[in-house]
Amino acid sequence: MTYLVTGAGGFVGLNLVERLLTEGHRVRAFNDRPLPQAALARFCALPGKVEILRADVRDRAAVNLAVQGVEGIVHAAAITLGPKAALTPARTAVEVNTLSTAILLDEARKAGVARFVYPSSSAVYGAAPFDGAPVTEDREPTPAGLYGFTKLASEALVAEAARDGLSTVRARITALFGPWEHDTGVRETLSPPFQAARRILAGVPVAMSPAGARDWTSARDVARALALLLQAERLPHDLYNLSAGACWRPSLLAEALGRRMPAAWSTTAAATDEGDLAYNDDLARTRAPIDAGRFARDFDFRFMTPEEAAEDYAAWLEALGPAAFASL
Repeated sequence: MTYLVTGAGGFVGLNLVERLLTEGHRVRAFNDRPLPQAALARFCALPGKVEILRADVRDRAAVNLAVQGVEGIVHAAAITLGPKAALTPARTAVEVNTLSTAILLDEARKAGVARFVYPSSSAVYGAAPFDGAPVTEDREPTPAGLYGFTKLASEALVAEAARDGLSTVRARITALFGPWEHDTGVRETLSPPFQAARRILAGVPVAMSPAGARDWTSARDVARALALLLQAERLPHDLYNLSAGACWRPSLLAEALGRRMPAAWSTTAAATDEGDLAYNDDLARTRAPIDAGRFARDFDFRFMTPEEAAEDYAAWLEALGPAAFASL
């Protein structure tokens, strides 16, 4: 099969491209900047074949060429804004996150693409994960910032395309961490586990608050889930949450790294201290995990536990090496 992945140089994109190539597929990796050399070296050793397309997702002519002859599309290109929304002008974020979705859906319909997968975000739920009630797909979206609104607007476009006959599915992804995370310049705040790993591998002590547990989910698991949605013959639902279903602190990753590599790190932050890691929300609030039970039931899917995911990432970092990690 031939699949198109937009935002292929991003966090989700790199993991998905790797997954599809591992399965032996042909992947058109669409991105507006070069992919990391470490990722390209890895991709070339996999059974599938990767074709790099460097262009802007707002460029209709480039998108038209990219969709020709593909069986499925995963539209992962996005600018991930935090609460301050200071990364880029609002107009640019809206164009990249939402206008590009409209363009890609239109070109996909005209090209006869069989499946369109849209990686959305738990940001559409706003503060709901902090109110103590389970956050299922039935929860009314209440985005609190521009990023959440752009993702919800794109979801509406995807749902409308489904009514017009295109097979589509939306996946609301929770907090991500894991292999291939790096600073692409389009994510306002990198994950606290990544921040911790960067300091630890550089030999810099890191203080971690006893608060701040979140449902960080392995990007490898999310890539597996998106690949399933891309290739499934039947989609029982058109909307899924993707989450490991358990909250944990970055100290779990630090401990996994400490068992594998010498590192200087500390968990001596006081109970009221936010520590050295940047979050997108208030650490005084307790977050509940997003409920991904629907996806697990429909596809008999098991996410890695926090311990397994932290160990998997630590093993990946060890194999990659501190120097290569720093150069991503």
